[in-house]
Amino acid sequence: MTRMTLDLSDEIDQKLTAIAKERGMTKAEAMRKAFALLVIADNEARKPGFSLGIVRERDDHTLEAVGRVVGL
Repeated sequence: MTRMTLDLSDEIDQKLTAIAKERGMTKAEAMRKAFALLVIADNEARKPGFSLGIVRERDDHTLEAVGRVVGL
């Protein structure tokens, strides 16, 4: 496993700490999940006509788009 050092703004560090605590994981685990999500987002958003979105699953199991992530 490769080790890396990175500088985070105070705001990002606070959010990362909160997410890790809420989910019962270490900050390192939260960062690994974030990078895994970035890889998926980057791969999918590159496809013509595709974009990354946020969806909500309705009671009938259909999906409703509630947001679109731009800038990836």
